Amino acid sequence: MLDGGNSMVVSAHRVRRRQRRRKEILEAAYHIFREVGYAAATMDLIAERADVAKGTIYLYFRSKEDLYFSLLVNGLDIVIELLQGVPVTASTRTGMLTRIAEVLCQFYKSYTDYFRLFMVMQQEDMQSRMTTDIARALNQRGTIILKLLSARIQCLIDEGRYVPVDAWRAAAVLWGAFIGIAQVTIAKEDLSSKGEDIYDIVTFCFRVLDRGFARQPAEGLLITSRARNRKKR
Repeated sequence: MLDGGNSMVVSAHRVRRRQRRRKEILEAAYHIFREVGYAAATMDLIAERADVAKGTIYLYFRSKEDLYFSLLVNGLDIVIELLQGVPVTASTRTGMLTRIAEVLCQFYKSYTDYFRLFMVMQQEDMQSRMTTDIARALNQRGTIILKLLSARIQCLIDEGRYVPVDAWRAAAVLWGAFIGIAQVTIAKEDLSSKGEDIYDIVTFCFRVLDRGFARQPAEGLLITSRARNRKKR
C-alpha cells in the first residue's frame, strides 16, 4: 500500500507523462499540418507521426479541429514567452521597439507554419467549430500579448519618450501590423515571389509607428481621454 508521499510522487509522474505526451501529439500535428495542409491531415497521420495509437489522441483532443485550435493556443504561448523576455525598461525608444520586432520575427522564422494555421482559422466554417473553452483560451492569450506590449509602451510614455498615447491601442496597432506583414510575407513565399526580409519590413513599420508616437499627433488621433481633459483646462 502506498503511503501519502509515494502517492504524490506517482501522481506527479503521471501528470508530467500526460503533459509530455500531449506536447508530443501537438508537435506531430504541427508537422503534419505543415506537410499536407489542414484539409488533408488526418488523425491517423498524426498518430503515426506521434508514434501512438489513434485512440490515444482522443484521450487528449476531441477532434482534429480541437487539436488544431489547441495548436494555435500553443503558438500564442510561445509568443508570450518571447515577449516576456523583452525588458519593460529601455534606454531608447527605438531600442524597445527594435527588441520587440526581433522577438516577433524570431517567432515567425522559427514557427512560420503557425501563421498558415492562423490563416486557416479565419475561414468562416472553422470559427463555427471552435469550442467555448478554446475561444476563451485564445482570447486570454491575445489579451496577455496586448498587455505585454502595452506595458512596454506605457514605460516609454512614463519616461516621457512618447506623448500620452493610449498604450493599449498602440499595442493593438503593433500586433496587428506584425500579423498583417507576416501574412503578406507568407503569401509571397507561397507564390515564390521575391520580397524583402520580414525583419526589414517589420522594423521599418515599427520605426514609422515609433516616430508617430514620439511626436504630437493630430488633434484627437491617439491622445487619451485624460490628456484631452488636461488640454481643455
